[in-house]
Amino acid sequence: MLTLEDAHPGDVLRLARVEDNKLAESLKRIGLIPGSTFIKFPKEEIVRQSVRVRGPERDAVLGGGMCTKIIVGKADGGRTSLSRMNRNEEGTIEALNGGPGLINTLETLGFGVGGRIKLLRKLPPMEYVAGMDRKKHVHLQEGIASKIWGVMEGAECQFTSAKVRKEFKVSKLLGGARARKYLTGLGITPGTVLALVGIEQGKRIAYGPGNHLAIETMDGLRIHFGPDEAHVIQVEAIK
Repeated sequence: MLTLEDAHPGDVLRLARVEDNKLAESLKRIGLIPGSTFIKFPKEEIVRQSVRVRGPERDAVLGGGMCTKIIVGKADGGRTSLSRMNRNEEGTIEALNGGPGLINTLETLGFGVGGRIKLLRKLPPMEYVAGMDRKKHVHLQEGIASKIWGVMEGAECQFTSAKVRKEFKVSKLLGGARARKYLTGLGITPGTVLALVGIEQGKRIAYGPGNHLAIETMDGLRIHFGPDEAHVIQVEAIK
């Protein structure tokens, strides 16, 4: 076991115990008890926003972390990351400061170095509620939902473009190892059948500074902790 503070960002974790009775009772009231599972967010991704963009082939949703790694050349000769662009601003992708996960994701979505990209808008925190294999429901933040690629009504698209109650068969998990591990932990793999139930405003609770540490539970609840709280929460990584 280790503390939530020391746990590796991106890992799927299981709550072991909370060494503060008041905090333990508060977390219990929102459904976080020993045995509950969640993911720890990398610090740099806590405050980033997902965006909707337009490319040569389609509109797409890109997670906030991915946006910082896409370098865009603007008409005035300047360069900036996609994350710092304004609404309806566009340019040409000049570089990708990421690994194979980023490159493969963008290729799947029809983007690449030398191609045009337009930032349509930054997205508020939203979660996609989905039925999975006609059995249980899962809650997915928009950034993670955008990393599910599949087929709906004979056409390929991201799950963020799925229609309500229409069958969506997963064909590929996009993004880096962290995102794929998280989705696999939820039971979402190529071949899984999803159906969008609805889209809700993201739920957030804070027990400390909003930019220190954050986790997301399997039912889509985002919880922020300060250092005092993170040090008294004992967790174990799920292999």
